[in-house]
Parts: sequence; C-alpha cells; structure tokens
Amino acid sequence: MNAGASFRALGLISEEHFHARVRGSQDGVNWTEWRDAELGHEGGSLVWFDSAVSVVEVMAARPLRLLFIEPGAAKVSLERRLGTAGEPEVVTRTGWGCGANCAPREAPVFAPVTHLVVHHSAGANESRDWPAVIRSIWVLHVQGNGWNDIGYNYLVDPNGVIYEGRAGGNGVIGAHFSGVNTGTMGVCMVGTYSSQAPSAVAVESLKRLLTWHSARLKLDASGQTLHAASGLTLNVISGHRDAGLSPRASGATECPGNALYTYLPRLRQEVAGGAGCSIRLARRNYCFSSQPGGSLVEFENPLGCEVGVESSSSWVSVQGGRIEVAANAGGRRSADLRIGGQVVQVVQGGGSEGELPCVARGGVVNGASFDGRPVALGSIVSLFGTGLWREGGQTQVLVNGNLNATVFAATANQVNFALPGNARIGSARVEVVRDGVRSPETMFWVTEAAPAAFVAQNFDDGELNSLMRPVKAGRPLVVYLTGIGVNRQLPWEVRIGGQSAERLFLGATPGFIGLGQANLIVPEAIEAGEHPLVVIVSGAASPELRVAVTK
Repeated sequence: MNAGASFRALGLISEEHFHARVRGSQDGVNWTEWRDAELGHEGGSLVWFDSAVSVVEVMAARPLRLLFIEPGAAKVSLERRLGTAGEPEVVTRTGWGCGANCAPREAPVFAPVTHLVVHHSAGANESRDWPAVIRSIWVLHVQGNGWNDIGYNYLVDPNGVIYEGRAGGNGVIGAHFSGVNTGTMGVCMVGTYSSQAPSAVAVESLKRLLTWHSARLKLDASGQTLHAASGLTLNVISGHRDAGLSPRASGATECPGNALYTYLPRLRQEVAGGAGCSIRLARRNYCFSSQPGGSLVEFENPLGCEVGVESSSSWVSVQGGRIEVAANAGGRRSADLRIGGQVVQVVQGGGSEGELPCVARGGVVNGASFDGRPVALGSIVSLFGTGLWREGGQTQVLVNGNLNATVFAATANQVNFALPGNARIGSARVEVVRDGVRSPETMFWVTEAAPAAFVAQNFDDGELNSLMRPVKAGRPLVVYLTGIGVNRQLPWEVRIGGQSAERLFLGATPGFIGLGQANLIVPEAIEAGEHPLVVIVSGAASPELRVAVTK
C-alpha cells in the first residue's frame, strides 16, 4: 500500500486479537525485514521503521485499519523534571516534543492509585530517535483511537530514559488497562518483550520509578489487593494482561510479553525491598471455620520495623500477635488486615462449615522449581495450602470456575496437578474442592512459558546424569522439564556452562501429562566437570540444573 508520502511509523488498529506481519519500503524494491504486530493490543500496535518509507505490505488474516504516522522533527530538549530525594528524573512532555499542539482534548480525571501496571509497547526494540517513537504513540492513541491523550502515565525507552506520559501528573486516569483504568498507574516499557528481555538500564529505571511511587503511595509492592474497577484481586504490581479475566475488561492481550511478565515476581520483591521498612510475612492469607478461633501471625522483622495493624472489619483483629475471629452464624465472609503495611486476607466459613481448604496466596507454583513466576499453560503445577486433602476423601482442582484440572497427588498441604492448556494467559482463579467443600477462590497467574527442569538423562546409557554418570561432550542429552507451554512455535535455546548447545527437539514427553523434554547435543568444546544448564523458552530462563560432563 502506497501512502503517497514518507512516514516512519505505521499504526495498526483492530478490536480483534490476532497477529499481522508488516514490512516497508521507500522505493518498492528494497524492503525492510518483516515485523510481527499484535492486534487487539490496547491502543493499537505501532510499527516503527526508523528510516522513512512510503510503501508498506501487510499480511493479516482479518481486516484492520492503518494509520500512517510521521512524528516530525519536533523541538526536543529532553528537559528533565527533578523531584525530591529518591524520585527518578523524568523527561517532561515538552522535553519529548509534546508542546501546546498536543494538549489533552479534555481536562484530566484523577483517582487514588491502588495498582501499578507494567506494559510493553509491542513495537521496535531499536531506534535512533526514541522521542519520535513516543510522539508516534501519542498520534496513534489520540488521532488513531480518538483518545483524550496518550494512554500511559509513564514510558521507559531501552536506554532507560523515563518520559512523562498522560498530562495531569500522578493520579491521572489513563487508558491502558483494558477499559478498567481507574485506580491504576500505567508504565510502558517501549519495545517488544515477548521473547526478549528489556535492557538492564530500562529495568533499573522501571524499578526506580515503581519504588518511588510505592513508597509515596504507601503501596504493598509485594502483595495483592482488590482492584475495584476490574473486580479482581490483583498483584499491586501487575501486567496489562492481568485485566483479561475480568468481565468488565474490553478484551485480552499478550502485553507485556512473556519475557517481561515472567520477571514481574522478582520486580515486586526488589521494589518492596527498596520502598522502605518492610516485614516478611510467612503467610498472606488465613482461613477459619465458623467457630471463634485464632492463629499466630508468622513474620520476620530483620530491620526492626514498626508493625502496625489495621482491620477492615469488626469480627477480625490481631491481639498479642495472633489473628482472632469471632463466631459466625451467617454466610462465609472475608476481610483484609494490613499488618506492617502489607495486606493479609482472612476468610471465615459460615454456619456449620468446618475447616475450609485454604490455598496459600502465592502458593500456586511451577511443579519442578517451586519458584514464584507465573505458571505456564499445560504445565505441572504444585499448589500449597492447608486442609487440602483428608485420608479416604477426594480432592479436585478447579481453574476459572469450570476447568477441572488433572490431579496427580494430594496431601493436606500440597496438591500436584496439570494446568489445562486451554486456560488463558494472565490472571486466573483456582479453587480446591475437598470432599465437596470449596476453598475460597485464590488468584494465580498464567504465562506462555516458564520452564523448569526436573532431571537430565544421558542418551547413550539411559542413566540419569550425575557426577557418577556424566554425559560425554559432543553427545546427546535429554532434559525432562515442565513449563514449556503448548505453543511449539515459541523460540527456545539451551546453554551449558554459558555455551550454546545444539537443539534437537523441544516438546511433550509421550505418555505423560504436563511433562516435556528438551533433546540437545552437549557442546564438543566444553570442559569436563559439572556445569549449569539453562533452558530458555520465549525469553524465560529455567533455574539452573547442574549436569556432569566428561571428555
């Protein structure tokens, strides 16, 4: 398609969620590489060419709308707004070339912020002119979508530069969280992070920005709380895709991409650790029967922080270091406590309900590594809690209310199951049904891929790899793992001792639910000894597995 004039960016807009491919040319002979674009992305998808083009080719299975964007050579000063101690520098709107000509169409609207939402722009990861990219996003959002202003509150480019987004300052309601924007502050990492991690300097800027706002707003960066607009109990630091489970949301998205999304648990811990005095809670939720009772609050306080307590309801309190609940003759009820500024959920059964099965917040984890990343579609998952199984009884796991997961094994405190491959990425709900008694719903998070290995097996002798049974350099090795996802088109690689291994196969292990295998050739040049092995799928790296090699 010929635009009739040169442009550096192309906006693709559709309400439906699908992928398209785009390339551009100035003369119709020499073309850029094909670029992938996600449609249905909040605000549309921006393809950045960096150099001017005048012709584009688009491969798409469904109709879409195109917007040709030339952001111009605006006067750019990169003027920074300097705040108080600890506040990161931010390039003002004027600094990135958004002057009086891009004022908001309407006066900003404000609301208290309860959640910080991380995005990626799903655009270029390289550019010689990042302010022009920011201006192009503004054009796409305002002229393409008819919005009041750019959707994000802040943007961070791959060089770590932070830009002021929507006008109005902190607390202004943006347009970035699938139509349930109230109560959120949106930060966009400029680029595509589906299978590539953001740069270290960009991540550091994101961390500083969120740490500053968490401290300023007194948010529990490592915790979860109700997001009123979506009706979901979400992580205080969430990804855009987390809105998707809400019936109030406008649709689903892959944003902020698998590589960035699987980093968010670590980001939460780093932000919480830098946001001020913090205790370490052993549990984030407690379940009680309808009878009066209590439980000791378990936490560490290495910095000697002041541990204040606030209760949202009269029937639950903390006394002498114990959570105490009154008798309940009505229906099941729940309340939030704030202990040392961190949110703890308390649920009490109603009427004649006895012990409730109780899934621990943050207790749905990868079955191989038990790490805190989102769990992958189709993977083996471990679920931790209390009262999950009784001898002679039956335990079921329900995902999103209607997906009955395959349960492998259950004890009172742990259930191992296979996450259905047709669950959706982003936020999800889980319930354990023990002998007909349902646990309170608990949120957990799902992603495309988050690999973790169980064991490695030498192909030549069929033995499990160990120091006593090493694999020979240059020979095949089989790694059994979970969390590789259900999409066999995802990019993957294996590194042993920092060296790339030749890839043979990545896929499901025949006859086993949720188990996968990576077949590979150990590098010929690797030294004898024990080395760390890492499998990387769609930008998410497995925890290290130690493998022994001989020459």
